[in-house]
Parts: sequence; structure tokens; C-alpha cells
Amino acid sequence: MKGDTFRRKAVNIGIKFCDIVIPLILAFGVGAIFSLICGCNPFTLYGYIIKRSFLSVGGILNTLGYATPIIITGMATSLSLKAKVFNMGVEGQVFVGAFAAALAGYMITGLPTFLHVTLCLLTAAAAGALYAAIPGVLKARLNVNEVVTTIMLNSIATIVTGFLTQSYLGTGDAYAHTENILQTARLVKLDSKYRCTTAVFIALIIWAFVFFLMKKTKFGYDINCIGKQVEFSDAVGMRVSRKIIWIFVIGGSFGGIAGATEIMGVNYNFVNTFSANPGIGWDGFFACILAGSEPIGVLLYAIVFGALRYGALAAQTGLGVPLDLINIVKSTLVLFMALKLFANHRSAFQDLLTRARKKNKAALTAEGEDVL
Repeated sequence: MKGDTFRRKAVNIGIKFCDIVIPLILAFGVGAIFSLICGCNPFTLYGYIIKRSFLSVGGILNTLGYATPIIITGMATSLSLKAKVFNMGVEGQVFVGAFAAALAGYMITGLPTFLHVTLCLLTAAAAGALYAAIPGVLKARLNVNEVVTTIMLNSIATIVTGFLTQSYLGTGDAYAHTENILQTARLVKLDSKYRCTTAVFIALIIWAFVFFLMKKTKFGYDINCIGKQVEFSDAVGMRVSRKIIWIFVIGGSFGGIAGATEIMGVNYNFVNTFSANPGIGWDGFFACILAGSEPIGVLLYAIVFGALRYGALAAQTGLGVPLDLINIVKSTLVLFMALKLFANHRSAFQDLLTRARKKNKAALTAEGEDVL
């Protein structure tokens, strides 16, 4: 009996491992084709990225530096996706949090380092949470489609913060940015020559918190139930509307912190291009999708994406390979994961399509009867 249980667990672990590794292999295969088109040997390219990203202390620190905000945004997204609520606005929450942290970093003075850093992080978390509460309340109270509202709020966040940076809160320099944050508001680098800061420990704390929340608490159990059957969850008194709002608020606070770590540890001022190509919020979303919202998978994919970000910059300099080649690999990863999800849930998609056809047919029939 114990042997059968062990074998079942081993098979499940093997399936989950394949779910993570196979899309990676296929995506890198597609990337190899485009690498050849660009005139670069794919083995040379991937070997160079691996060497620069993982085979030196500096490479590991830079990889972790790029992976840090992706870990945070990936965990922010995983909470909502577990409940089948699509918070696609983490990128906007990143911008709002980063902007708030930048303002707190130079407007508040006279504090010791620990208090100033803590205050900047809390300000960013509060800004991200409040911004995420807007689509959360609209979804929970009015059943407004959260995909539409969160994507619209992404654009609003980037446009408004960009406008304020270029006008009222800018410095008037050649490129638009806010004042530099004070030394007391800056996160400490683990090594002054590399990107990784103490933000990596913040990311790991958030990762552990979400892991514990999802796996060991009643709130995590309720989130899983809501994702599997929302009507049943509401019927048994789980207060679905309230929990949806909390999911958005918690995710938004993490998004704000992710943005703050970039300002406080890397840029030291807010510039509207600090999160780009496609953005740390979107990278976290992709990592979460690829990992199936599982915390361990999110951590692994965040490190992979961090390595690709740093490796792409190194390859551009060392090999002359365009950055877009690495974006092709990441986009192909998402494509293969989408195909896998479609294959796994093919019957559900077919049922949905059948219901839609029946509804359209009934509407056309009713319209014909009204005409007669």
C-alpha cells in the first residue's frame, strides 16, 4: 500500500517536472532556429548565456538581481490565478508602487536607513494595494470583467506616472526622471559591482509567505475552492466577494513592492522605462502561467527569466545577438504552455464552444420569430 502511494507521488512529480521542462526544450528549439537565421550558432548562444548567467559569482548575482522582482510579481499573480481570477494588472501596480517609493525616497528626510527603507516599501505596498483594489471591487461587487479593467489600469498607470515625471515631478534633465532617492532609502547591494541587492531576501520572504498561505491556511484552501467551483464556494459561506477583493489587494501590494525594489536597489529614481520589454509585471505573469501557479515552479521560471534577461544583454554585447531573440524564446514558452493547457482542457473548450453555438442559434431563432 505504501509502495503504491510512493509510486503515485513519484509519477505526479514526474508529470509536473515534464510540464515545466518540455515547454522549455521546445521554446529553446524555436529560439535555435531564429538564432541560425541571425547568423549565430545556437549552441554558442545558449552556452554563452549559461556561462555568463550561472558559472560565475557575478553572473549568479546579476541573474538573481533580474529574477528578484519577477519572483515577487509571479507570486502576486499566482494568488489570483489559483482562484481563477485574472489579475493582469500587476504591471500597472508595479509602476504605481515604484512611483510612490521614488517620491517617498527623496521627499521624506531625516530618517535612519532601516526606517526609511521600511517606509518606502510600505508606501509602495499601500499604493499598489489601493490601485489593485479598484478592479477587485469592480469584480467582486459589480462582476465587471477583471481582464478588461486591469489591462486598462496598466495603461493609465504608465501614462499618468510618465506625465507626472515629465512635468511636475521631473528634474528637467535630458531624459525624464524624478529626483534621486536619498542614501537612507537605498537597498544594499550584495556586491557593489553587481545588480543583486537585499531585495532578493524580500522576494524570498514573500515567496515563503505565499507558499505557506496557499498550502497551509484556510484562506489558501478557500482560494483553491473558489478556483474550482465558485458557486459552491459562495453557497457554503466562503464570502467569495470579500476574498476576491483581498486577493487583488495582496497581489497589488506585492506588485508595488516589486516596483519599489527596482527603484531603491537599481535605478535610484523613477524613469518611465524602468520596467520594459515586456515588463517585470508581465514576466511574473508569464512565469506564473508556465508554472501552473505552483510556487516552486514560479521560483524556477523567475530564475530562468532572470538568466535570460541578463544573458540577453551579455549576448548582445559579446555576440551581437539582438535582444528580441530572447523575447522570441519567452513568447514561444507561453505559446507552448497555452497549447498544453488547451490539450489538457480540450473537452471544456469544446463544451464552451457548443454552448455558445446553441446560444447564438437560440437568439437567431427568437429574432426570426419576432420578425414573423
